[in-house]
Amino acid sequence: MRAGRTSRAVIVGAAGIALVLTAAGCGSGSKPGSSSSGSTTSAASSSGSGAVDSAAAALVPAAIKSKGTITIATDPSYPPNESKDQNGNIVGWDVDMGNAIAAKLGLKANFTEVTFDDIVTGISTNKYDAGMSSITDNKTREGVDDFVTYFNAGTKLMVPKGNPKNLTDNSPTDLSLCGLTIGVEKGTIQENPDIPTRNKACEAAGKPDIKTLSQDTQDQINESLSSGRCDAVLADSPVVDYYAKSGNFQAVGDLYSGAPYGIAIAKSNSGLSQAFLAALKDLVADGTYHQLTTKYGIQAGDYTTPGLNQATS
Repeated sequence: MRAGRTSRAVIVGAAGIALVLTAAGCGSGSKPGSSSSGSTTSAASSSGSGAVDSAAAALVPAAIKSKGTITIATDPSYPPNESKDQNGNIVGWDVDMGNAIAAKLGLKANFTEVTFDDIVTGISTNKYDAGMSSITDNKTREGVDDFVTYFNAGTKLMVPKGNPKNLTDNSPTDLSLCGLTIGVEKGTIQENPDIPTRNKACEAAGKPDIKTLSQDTQDQINESLSSGRCDAVLADSPVVDYYAKSGNFQAVGDLYSGAPYGIAIAKSNSGLSQAFLAALKDLVADGTYHQLTTKYGIQAGDYTTPGLNQATS
């Protein structure tokens, strides 16, 4: 899901292409003050604030303009970026931003719940118009889809309150995790390449490998941390910081492997990519972008130079 949601790793099998996508962790588990959501598909749609940007709206492909909506795939287990409220509606910063982008284009956003691993495949096969789910933009992913960059994030370590294992995690190859069980969401960059890279450092130091507990959603991973099935969790920085505020968990160390999140759009739909980029630039210029990041307390990740396919690695 999704720190620079660095984004999640996705194995894509579209048109015979196998791709491992990297995503910084996702932060979930039961959200503070609510219970874990089920896996049924749901959608939340509304228009964002601000007037229509006629120049950006003119870039929208005719097929999308005629239906009046943009179908956006997301894995809502990653607050504050995307999650579900107690009524089952998909909410969060990505949702507010997606709605604001759609409003600039004279459209409405329809957010649809998808397992993270299936997002890019669905976009490549035109099942969804776009994906907004804390997806880190990287060169590998850009080989399949286009990415409109819009936020800076990174990976952080999350532990039970009080840090009972006295973990330090001062770098991506910190040895304090060697021999422990670390929870990660499937398809994220925390699962691969983060833990394999850490294991190389463990082996070089003569220490036992990290044991990986990979699960489908961040909610499941956080529940495993609460129950003691894993010793710590690696996830995207906004998500770890969010759960640290709940009082049940604690963030350890600084974020690392910072990279921009990207809105995934099929390369065959380049007109929509350009429309999203134009709308996003308008939202930065008119102040709406910063208002939304501030609303969720994640303004430290403000990305004021949005672009297309800006990955450096």
